[in-house]
Amino acid sequence: MRTDATFALMLRLDVFAAALRALNAGRGVAIATVTATHGSTPRHSGARMAVADDGEQWGTVGGGRIEQIVVSAARAVAEGGEPRVVQQNLVRDLGMCCGGSMEIVVTPTKSSREVLAKLAAVGETQTLMTPLNGDPFILRSPCAGDPPAYEPRIVDGALVERVGATERAILCGLGHITRELGPLLAKLGFNVVVCDDGDANVTQETPDWATMVIASFVPSEIERKLAGLGPDDRVLVVTRDHTIDQELVEGFIGKDQLGYLGMIGSRRKVERFKKRLEAKGILDGEEGLRRWARLRSPIGLDVGAETPAEIAVAIAAELIALRRRGAPIAGDWVAMRTRAY
Repeated sequence: MRTDATFALMLRLDVFAAALRALNAGRGVAIATVTATHGSTPRHSGARMAVADDGEQWGTVGGGRIEQIVVSAARAVAEGGEPRVVQQNLVRDLGMCCGGSMEIVVTPTKSSREVLAKLAAVGETQTLMTPLNGDPFILRSPCAGDPPAYEPRIVDGALVERVGATERAILCGLGHITRELGPLLAKLGFNVVVCDDGDANVTQETPDWATMVIASFVPSEIERKLAGLGPDDRVLVVTRDHTIDQELVEGFIGKDQLGYLGMIGSRRKVERFKKRLEAKGILDGEEGLRRWARLRSPIGLDVGAETPAEIAVAIAAELIALRRRGAPIAGDWVAMRTRAY
């Protein structure tokens, strides 16, 4: 049976898993992949949709008239037709208000069954190559020069992207907020790790939305258990104890390779922590000031959240902003000229 944690790992791969199930049932299937966009469009490079020969579909490339055209093209490919590329200007060709244009390659899946099986097996992060001419998908191990997660790029005639659970959310503390936040992050495709010292048996069982529980609040032990930290790791300090919070921040704030460090708390708490770290010499010099600036606290986008569930949404929104914008800050809908839904 597939657990919630396994579902989290498969979230970005479910289109491939659905295509594989349909193939194994003897149905024809094609996968439509957005490979390029210009201007304001509903989806961007890497968005996918699988379509069976009877018209059933999984995923979306944006809805509306553009999706109708892509579904029609994909169904024809699923029925045995040749690969094709759909190019549409959303205003001139379709009368949509978005104002941009999209290029979408439609790939038959019969020759990619082995790749689909590997993607559906929920393994390590891998690199997927989608040829722009509709040739079979290619899957390989990541290598230097591959694009970061959620930033697919066209290289040598193929859309190259990292797939799988590329981001790890390390939640320090298994209290009210984490119990709301953990399942939410899992559904957003994060590999969720929980760290807690086991007080009151909170780590007696691994939550079904977590892939690992580390029974420790010691930063060095957490790093060892995780086999190191990297740019795709997001550490969130949300424990029940301010002393533990400070120890965690002290241990992680010097990890320059860490992609994100956030801590829950009031602005007064943050200022107190800063003074204590300064007194210990941890924030000395320009390097110390730069590291302090990397700490996100209070954590979460400011939406007036108060309950654990609301706070979880605010924190998740901040991590989505980091994922999609490269910075954990809110955007301005008025200024968002490259997206239209």
